[in-house]
Amino acid sequence: MRWTEAREAELERLWNDDGLSASMIARRMGISRGAVLGKSVRLNLHFRKQQRAITLNSLHPAVVGSRTLFPSRRRKPSASLRVLKTAAWQRKVGGEVKKGHWAGMPIYALTLEERATCPRSCPQFNGCYGNGMQAASRQEHGPLLESTILAELNDLQRSHPKGFVVRLHILGDFYSTDYVALWASALEEFPALHVFGYSAWPHDTEIGAAVAALRDKHWGRFAVRTSGASTGPRANVYAQASDVPRGEIICPAQLNKTASCATCALCWGTKRPIAFLKH
Repeated sequence: MRWTEAREAELERLWNDDGLSASMIARRMGISRGAVLGKSVRLNLHFRKQQRAITLNSLHPAVVGSRTLFPSRRRKPSASLRVLKTAAWQRKVGGEVKKGHWAGMPIYALTLEERATCPRSCPQFNGCYGNGMQAASRQEHGPLLESTILAELNDLQRSHPKGFVVRLHILGDFYSTDYVALWASALEEFPALHVFGYSAWPHDTEIGAAVAALRDKHWGRFAVRTSGASTGPRANVYAQASDVPRGEIICPAQLNKTASCATCALCWGTKRPIAFLKH
């Protein structure tokens, strides 16, 4: 169908009606649910209600085995299917930076397997929001992933010589010091590369220390915050806004003050602690 300004306005009006689901909106507009969801992403419309967090029991096989709840969604890296995917379809991330010193740069995202690449010390290990992301494809980590990443970064450097951004990681974490070293060498080899994200590896672990050292050396291009840390650029998760200490900035997108990471830029624009509300 052809989207006119009037149809877009109708979608926004219906979307903001708390009583209507995407399927109900589709029926009212005489279009498919997919068309509604696709256009909602392009218009930066957010889900009106936060999904309830799914916390697994400590004896659940996915927790015991340090794996995703959805093993069928693992994907072996392939030259035919990119691992660094445009974030234009990531509602919370956005496809192009709109403000700050990275403005104009396209955003790509990498999704690994939650728990399999994460430290067991992560406070969200059992309650990872990946538990509610059945549709997400998780890239299998290892040498094949690393060689694929480097090949794709080379392509992105040629396509976006003025700059591009990679979000690490939608799910998962840095899984080895060699993998951290890959990103260190990539920053040297690809001057257009910029990275932002979060890691749950504590500073006193080998992986956590390597991430922190790379961040301290290249903050302007490698803005990866340590989750749960008490010092340095960090990100913390709280059950509700009233729990957030003075001095920490609650993610503006979660407060509906901005549409996405792309329209916010705080996570790489300031070193102040960022607070996220559990979802």
